[in-house]
Amino acid sequence: MKKTSLLVSAALLMFTGMVNAHGPVRGKMTATITIDAPAAKVWEVIKNYDDMSWHPAIKSVKGTGGNEKGSVRTLTLANGGTITEELKSHDDSKMAYKYKITEMSNTGTIKHAGQDEEIPVLPVGNYAAEIAVEDKAGKAEVEWVATYYRAYVNNNPPAELNEEAADKAVTEVLTKGLEALAQKVAPGSKATANTEMKR
Repeated sequence: MKKTSLLVSAALLMFTGMVNAHGPVRGKMTATITIDAPAAKVWEVIKNYDDMSWHPAIKSVKGTGGNEKGSVRTLTLANGGTITEELKSHDDSKMAYKYKITEMSNTGTIKHAGQDEEIPVLPVGNYAAEIAVEDKAGKAEVEWVATYYRAYVNNNPPAELNEEAADKAVTEVLTKGLEALAQKVAPGSKATANTEMKR
């Protein structure tokens, strides 16, 4: 009986440890905004993969390949960092495209668990996204969906590289971008981006 109790206790301790010390969990952030303008007008602003002048965090874009699958763009951010992305698909008829981050610059390093850890400009890993425009009763609904992991792949991430840091950064990219897009297409509008997070 005593042996069984010890085994059960040990198993429970192991399970608790596994639950508390898990690796990265994939996140899915969905941001939507409704703009008082025709969907085609909104798509015209965002459809060119090598043009992100509508996003306030992007200083410039250098692209190769236009809207063809496999095209690469490098975003230079307002803060000086860079993000390189590859176009996975582009559908003009559906007013949507998908892309994936392939490379990022770093903002610096921190010491964590005895190691130097680089801090990427967007504290995420394996980031992929889709942006799409749909007509909703004469207005444009823009949906921007991003899937990603936190930047730190091991257990016990530092605050700069954990899920909260990743979620905060992605939320800002999506909401600021959509709100700026609304102002560009329909100046003076009061459109606010809404987000939903799933893990």
